[in-house]
Amino acid sequence: MGIIIKFIFKSIGEKKLRTFLIVLSIVLSSGVFFASIAISGSLEEMIIKGIKDSIGNADIIITPTEKSSSPFFYINKAESYKDRTEYIIGEIQENAVFKPDRNEEISINLTGASIEDVQTMNPFTIEQQYNLYPFEGRKIFIGKSAAEKYQLNVGDSLELEFGQGQQTSRQKFTVSGIGSSTGFFKGTSKSIPAVVPRDFLSNYNNARGKVGTVYIKLLKPEDKQEMIQLLSNDYKDYRVFELFPFEEIKQETLMISAIFLMLSSIVFFMSIFIIYSSFKVITTEKLPIIGTFRSIGATKRMTNFLLLGESLLYGIVGGILGCGVGVGILYLMSYALSRMVNGSEGMEFQTTIQFSGLNFVLAFMMAVVLCFVSSIIPILKVSKIPIKDIVLNSVQKNTTRKRLWLILGLVFMVAALASSFIESNDLRPIFGSIGMIMTLTAIVMLVPYITSVFVKIFETLYVFVFGNIGILAAKNLRENQNIINNISMLAIGIACLLLINTASYDNVISITDQFKNSLYDIEMYTNKADRNIEKRLLIIDGVQEVYGDYEAYGIELTDRNDRISRLKGIDKSKILDFWNIEMNGDIDETFERLDEGRNILITHTLREKLNLKEGDLVNLKLKSGEKGYKVIGFFDDFATNKNIGLISQRFFKADMQYKYYSSIYIKTSKNPEDVLKRIEAEFIRLKPYLQTKSKLQEEYLSSNQQVTLLMSGFSILAIVIGVFGVLNNLLISFLVRKRSLAVFKSIGMSKVQTVKMIFIEAVTGGAIGGLLGVIAGTLMIVILAGTNNSKNIHFPISSYIIYVFGGIILMVIASIIPALKSSKLDIVSSIKLE
Repeated sequence: MGIIIKFIFKSIGEKKLRTFLIVLSIVLSSGVFFASIAISGSLEEMIIKGIKDSIGNADIIITPTEKSSSPFFYINKAESYKDRTEYIIGEIQENAVFKPDRNEEISINLTGASIEDVQTMNPFTIEQQYNLYPFEGRKIFIGKSAAEKYQLNVGDSLELEFGQGQQTSRQKFTVSGIGSSTGFFKGTSKSIPAVVPRDFLSNYNNARGKVGTVYIKLLKPEDKQEMIQLLSNDYKDYRVFELFPFEEIKQETLMISAIFLMLSSIVFFMSIFIIYSSFKVITTEKLPIIGTFRSIGATKRMTNFLLLGESLLYGIVGGILGCGVGVGILYLMSYALSRMVNGSEGMEFQTTIQFSGLNFVLAFMMAVVLCFVSSIIPILKVSKIPIKDIVLNSVQKNTTRKRLWLILGLVFMVAALASSFIESNDLRPIFGSIGMIMTLTAIVMLVPYITSVFVKIFETLYVFVFGNIGILAAKNLRENQNIINNISMLAIGIACLLLINTASYDNVISITDQFKNSLYDIEMYTNKADRNIEKRLLIIDGVQEVYGDYEAYGIELTDRNDRISRLKGIDKSKILDFWNIEMNGDIDETFERLDEGRNILITHTLREKLNLKEGDLVNLKLKSGEKGYKVIGFFDDFATNKNIGLISQRFFKADMQYKYYSSIYIKTSKNPEDVLKRIEAEFIRLKPYLQTKSKLQEEYLSSNQQVTLLMSGFSILAIVIGVFGVLNNLLISFLVRKRSLAVFKSIGMSKVQTVKMIFIEAVTGGAIGGLLGVIAGTLMIVILAGTNNSKNIHFPISSYIIYVFGGIILMVIASIIPALKSSKLDIVSSIKLE
C-alpha cells in the first residue's frame, strides 16, 4: 500500500502542467458552485439589510390607505398585543421645506417620534446635543451629513415652511441634536431626514393623540401571519403588512441562484470533459505499469485504487482551494448585484456576502464527486483489459462503441432542438437547461465524425495548396485523439461565448426597443396624484402634455390559478400619444370597445401563457370583488413587461376603487432635464419621484449590464479552462508523436516542414472547432429563445466569422510551444523513446 501511495504522489508531481490543469478545472467548478448556491442567501441578506438601514427592523407596519376614514388613527388597539411584541412605535410623517438661501429649497422629511423610539428601530449615535431632553416642543434632531453640508450646529435656529399655496406657514425649530450618518440618517434620498417631537406634528395636523404609522416588532417572528390577521381585523380600513416579504424576496433570490447554477453547468461540463480526457491519457500512460503490478500479483481492485487515489487527491486539493476561490467569486457576484439593485430611492444596498458551513461541505463534496465521475469511465475501461493484452501491447479499440456515440450524439442533438418547443411555462427553464447540456454533449460525441468529414475535404484541397505536408496534417487530425479533444473544447467555449454575448446583446436591443415605444419624456410618482396635480403640471414652462396612469400589480385570476403582472386602466383618447402599441386590426376601434363594458386587451405572451382566445372570459380578483372581463384582442409586449392587461380607465377606477393616479407621464417641449428641475421645485413639499426617460433607459441598461457581466464571467471561466486544456493536449500530442516526428525528420522532413505541418493542423482544427462552436451556439440560442418564449431572437451571423477566426488564432497561438519543441527534436533519442 505504501508503494502505491508513493507512486500516486510521484505521478502527480511528474506531470505538473496536467496536474495544474485538472486542479484548476476542479477549483473553478467548485468555486462557481459554491458562489451559485450561496448567492441566494447573500442577496437576501443584502436586500433585507438595505431595507432595515432605510426603514428599520420592525416586522409589521400599519398605514392608512385611500379608503381610510382618516390618515391618522389611535395606537391603543395595537398596544393590546403588547405582551407579544418587543416594541410598538407610533410615528407621524410630514414634509417641510428648508431654504438655506433665497435660490435653494431643500425638502425635509420630518418624523414625529421620540429619539429613543427612532434609535430602537433604526440605531444611530447621538454625537452632539443641546437641551435635547425632554424632547418636546419645537426641537429638531438632524444627521451629521446635513449639519455639515448646511453648516448647522446644535443650538442654531432652523426655520421650516409647512403646507402649500395660501396655507403655507413657517415654524422655527432649535437644532437640539446631531446624529451619526448611520441608521435613520444613512439614507441616500434627496430630502433631509429629521426627527421632531410627535406631539408637535400631532397638534399641527389636528390629530392629537393619534399617529400616521405604527411599527411593530414581535417577540416571536413565527407569529407574524397570525398577528397580521388580528391587526387587520382591528384596523379594517388600514393596511397591515409585513416589512420584509421574506417569501417574495426568497423566491426572487432563489431564481437568481438557479440562473447562475445553470450557467455553472457550462463550467462543470468543460471541467468534466477535461478531467475525463486527462484520465484517458493517464490510464494510457500507466498501462505498462498497471500490467507490471498485475503480473506480480496486484489485483484489479488494487490497480483501480491506484488510479482512483490519484483522482481523489485531485478532488480533495481542488475542493479545498475551490472553497477559498468561491468566497472571492461570491463577493464579486454580490458586488455586481448590489450595484444592480441600488436604484431604489433612499436605499443603499452595500455588498454583503453570507455563507454557511453547509455551503463549504457541498462545494467540497461536489469537487470530489466531479473528479470521481469524470475519471471513473477511463479507469473502469483499463481494469477490464486482460493482463496478456497489456503486456503484449495488443489493446483493441472498440469500434462498436464509437458507432454508439454517433447515434447518441444525433439523438441528443434532435432532443436538444425539441426542448425549445416545450409549451409549458413551468417546464421551459428545466428543459432549456437540459437542452443546452445535451447540445454540448452531442458536439463532443459528434466531433470525431464531423472532423473526419472535414478531413476528407481538406485532404483534397491541401494536396494542391500544401502538397504532401498538407495531406499529413489532415490525416493527423483524424487520427490524433488529443487534437480531437482540442476541437471539442474549442467548440464548447465558442458556443458558450456566442450564447451569452447574443443573450446580452438581445437584452440591450429589447430594452432600447421598449423605450422607443415610450413617447413620454418624464415619469413622475407622488402620493395623492389627481387632476389638480395635472393642472399644476400643465402650467409649468416646458410641460407640453400630461397623462395620469392607473396601474395595479399581481392581479389574481380566480379561475386559472395565475396572475396578470400589471393591469392598466387606460384613457383611450390619450394612451397612443404616450406609447406605441402594436396590434392587428383597427386599434382605435378596439380601444373604443374597451369603454363599452368590462373588456380587456392582453399581450400575446399572456395569451400563450393562459391559453386564451378572443371572446374568452377571465375572472379578475379586484378590490370591489371578483369581476369577469371579456378578452377582445391581443397586442405586442408592452413597455418593460410582457404580462400586461389593458382595461378602460372608467371600469378600473370603479373596480379597483382608486382615487389617485398610480403614476404620471409627461411630454415636454423643452429639455427634459430642465423641465424636471422645474417640476421638482414646484412640488418640493410632496417629495415626488421624478426621472427622465433617457435616465431610466440608462439605469435599465446599467443594471442589466451587471448581470451580463456576471454571465460573461462564467463563459470566460469555461474558456480559461479550455485554453489551458488546449495547451495541455497539444503538448501531450507532441510527446505522443515525438517518435513519429523523428521518423519523418530522419527521412528528410525539414524543421520548416515540421513546423508548417503543426500550424496547418492548428489552423484546420481551429476552423473546425470554431465552425462547430458557432453551430452549437446557434442551437443553444434557439433553445434560449424557446425557454424565454422570445420570438425576436437575434442571430449574429455577421460576427460568426469572427468566432471562427478567433478559434483559429487560439489554436495557432497554443501550437507555438509544440512547434518550437518539434523544431529542436533530437532524432536518435526520440526514436529510442519507445
